Amino acid sequence: MEFIPKDEVAELLRSHGITQSSQDEEHVYCSMSDDVAVAHCHLSIPDSTVEPRTGASVVEISDADMAGVVDSILHKLHHNQFILIPVGKWRSIFDVVAFSLASNEEWQAVDAAATVELNTRDPLLADAGDLHLLCDLIKALMQDSDKPDQGLTMITAGVPVALEIVPDGGVRISFGNQAVAEEIAEAYSS
Repeated sequence: MEFIPKDEVAELLRSHGITQSSQDEEHVYCSMSDDVAVAHCHLSIPDSTVEPRTGASVVEISDADMAGVVDSILHKLHHNQFILIPVGKWRSIFDVVAFSLASNEEWQAVDAAATVELNTRDPLLADAGDLHLLCDLIKALMQDSDKPDQGLTMITAGVPVALEIVPDGGVRISFGNQAVAEEIAEAYSS
């Protein structure tokens, strides 16, 4: 995993129809526009207060199963590079997962290299070889995060897919390709 400048992913975000919106300076949300998205899905744990996107199919998944479902989705997208963009600054994410990933040597290497990036929103690039680390990061975020600035958007570089990891039990997924939407649906509908 490595940090890359925002301007290096600007064209990818544009081509995937990813827009950024902000209600304040502390939170920037990324989402796929309805002009590009062919389907939206919202994975929700019971009693979650996270709002689904308009028109999204809502699938309720138990709290205990959510990390496994997201893991399955990421494995189905394994041939892609992932671009990770935090809602807040990276510091919020690194702080919240510090305890859960303290014994993960791969994460500790990323953490050590991130010192100058912690107060930025520069994207983090993850290659297919980083899949297990990425799964560990998402699991830790889903388990430990509870504030909006600890949210994370993951965008695949190859096909237009955006996963928004929302603290307090929600994952919003937008697909810009119907075949990919159907393939990924197998991970959360079984």
